[in-house]
Amino acid sequence: MKRIFKTLLSLFFLLQGISNFAQTNTQLRRGKVLKEKPTTVFLIGIDGLSVDGLTKANTPTMDMFVNMGASSLKARGVMPTSSGPNWGSMLLGAGPEQHGITSNGWRVNDYSIEATIKDGDGFFPSVFDMIKKEDSKSKLGVFHEWGTIRDLFNTKVLHHIEKTGEMNESLDKAFAYFKKERPKFVFVHLDAVDGAGHKFGHGSAEYYQEIERIDNALGSFYEKLNALNKEEGTVVNILVTSDHGGVGTSHGGSTMEEIIIPWILVGPNVKRGHTIEQPINTYDTPATILRLLDADRHIPIQWTGKPVLEAIKN
Repeated sequence: MKRIFKTLLSLFFLLQGISNFAQTNTQLRRGKVLKEKPTTVFLIGIDGLSVDGLTKANTPTMDMFVNMGASSLKARGVMPTSSGPNWGSMLLGAGPEQHGITSNGWRVNDYSIEATIKDGDGFFPSVFDMIKKEDSKSKLGVFHEWGTIRDLFNTKVLHHIEKTGEMNESLDKAFAYFKKERPKFVFVHLDAVDGAGHKFGHGSAEYYQEIERIDNALGSFYEKLNALNKEEGTVVNILVTSDHGGVGTSHGGSTMEEIIIPWILVGPNVKRGHTIEQPINTYDTPATILRLLDADRHIPIQWTGKPVLEAIKN
């Protein structure tokens, strides 16, 4: 009798284990277990978005992101406060002193400052390289409105890169790419706010209006993304930030208005409604992305950036 009982008990645990395994596989297929490990990170870079612009323009979408996630209105770019050095630092995890990008005219074979490390093509290691190092099959996408973006890093590791014309096209194509390919990381560069700053001036009505237009486009993008998340169980993080602010119709100088930028992170592993107190620099963005993708063991020693751990749960 004892032997029969033991046999039946063993059979019960075996069947229970098979049931749990099948249930786990089903959950994985449906995306229910992915909430602790987001499948995709979107980096939305709004060129020329100052803290003044974000706080004075009507931005319900970005305000919602602030309430939903962790944010700072005291993050900093790098010197000089030009686009090339700052987009480079945001994607390369270090400042111009390390990657050597000191102007908008930097090219891999035309520069003044030697990078501290280069790959076989002469590029400093980027966030794209490190994600690929963690997962060689990962798909990585870039949609950029400023053409020079593609000159700042090695594009060989990308699955898709595309020059786009304006904000709605950029965000629509980024969403379509995500829906079709399920990439690990997508960078979207939006240029209109910087254009308004140069043409009409930072603090002008036209400058604030352009921020509101981008905020509206970002709202439509988020609605579609959120609907897909609910329908198919996809899980994403969104990081919204900028390269620089501005003074008058220019930037590149050494003022607080130019160097201070917003930094907003939203996602399932992100603290909700949290104001980040720790210092943030734009070159901390790539390290934070790697942390969100559980790939921060690949942060290169040449990077000066570190993950913004205060923004992340646990």
